[in-house]
Amino acid sequence: MEPGMMNKDEGMRPRRLQGEAKKKQEPRKMNPFLLKRKVFTESKALLDELLEVQHFRTIYNIFVAVFCIFVLRAVLVDFIDTGRVALDFEVIVFAFGRLHMTLLPWLVMFLYTLLVPYQVLHIWVNLLKTLQLPALLTIIATVVLLIGHATVLAFYPVYTLMSQPFGPASCCIITLEQLRFLMKSYSFLRETVPPILQSRSNDGEMHLPQFSTYLYFLFCPTLIYRENYPRTPCVRWRYVIENFAKFLMCLFYGSMLFKCFTIPIFSNMNKQPLTFRSFVLIVFSATLAALYLAILIWYTFFHCWLNAFAEMMCFADRTFYKDWWNATSTSAYLRSWNVVVHDWLYCYIYHDLLWVFKLKAQSMAVLSTFIVSGAFHEYVFMMSFGFFYPLLFICWFIVIATEILGMPSTNILLWIRILFGLALLFSMQSLEWYARIHCPVQKNTFWTRVTPRTWSCYS
Repeated sequence: MEPGMMNKDEGMRPRRLQGEAKKKQEPRKMNPFLLKRKVFTESKALLDELLEVQHFRTIYNIFVAVFCIFVLRAVLVDFIDTGRVALDFEVIVFAFGRLHMTLLPWLVMFLYTLLVPYQVLHIWVNLLKTLQLPALLTIIATVVLLIGHATVLAFYPVYTLMSQPFGPASCCIITLEQLRFLMKSYSFLRETVPPILQSRSNDGEMHLPQFSTYLYFLFCPTLIYRENYPRTPCVRWRYVIENFAKFLMCLFYGSMLFKCFTIPIFSNMNKQPLTFRSFVLIVFSATLAALYLAILIWYTFFHCWLNAFAEMMCFADRTFYKDWWNATSTSAYLRSWNVVVHDWLYCYIYHDLLWVFKLKAQSMAVLSTFIVSGAFHEYVFMMSFGFFYPLLFICWFIVIATEILGMPSTNILLWIRILFGLALLFSMQSLEWYARIHCPVQKNTFWTRVTPRTWSCYS
């Protein structure tokens, strides 16, 4: 039925019955926990569907062929220089430095997220059944969880990353897992506590989720908690192995891109001053490498890694991304690039702010969602590379400005902005990385970590 059309029977319904139905729906409109919710449906990964089309598979084959050319180049250069065939894994070894040491902080964060929120919720529900102080019990439980989250999921991983020399990729793993546990625990509590309070106020039975559903939620590839998800009937282990194999090949592909594009260009920048002309040339020269790396990171994580885990967990909803390459606006691109995080931001930031301000502050809700998303991404960059260079956050505010001003956009203009933004971000982060190598300080302090060193080093 098209929007605005009314069913014939509904149109003939007496006005009194329509009014009663409207009154019954009014509390539902005012209840924030009964508004539009994320619905999980069984679906295939978009790339898996597109690769069934020969024309799209040819584009995919081009990327594979470029990967083979990079590998062949590395083999030939090593053979010419050393007289033997040897693939260089130096970039991967450096990036994943002390990878084995990431297991300890991950295990601490996992055990805390697995046990503490659920046990606090369990104790809180049992006390609600016997005591008559719901507000005080809720405040105590909230304070306990805030202290625990601040200690284990906030301070502890940051202290670990600051005190040990992890590689950039190892730092990124710990940081992403830190945010994942924070977002998952929040979603679990946000989805379970309101129904419990509502059942208590209606003198109903307070339902506590089973521990097995919470355990499954911690591993399945979504940040939105539900007691039930659509499931596949069996695990296709061949599909799992193929995706993990592609994941490993993409890591090697990325190391080759860094070896061919990043290291030769930026490692010798200290030998000449950084002028505006040289900076412009660097940015435009890095466009292709930045695009390749961005697409590679997206494909490696959002397709290979998440689909492999979804298959092992029999998780049937594979909408981890949409057709972001067809977007015509930056907001549409951001919504479809990472559906997993977007769903969390929409449900718990944008959606809840709209309810708090009674649907009268949509611009503020959009702005707050963009700021939280930008802060998350900037935090990952800062903890992964070990310095604060808020270029990504500045780009985020430019995006917000273009969206608020309603500037016209097409797919071509969007791709121009994406290419320029990726090249600028890639170039500036690389320049700052090597500036801190070429111009070290005697002692690392808070101010040395948050103060950019690019322009003073290369002047």
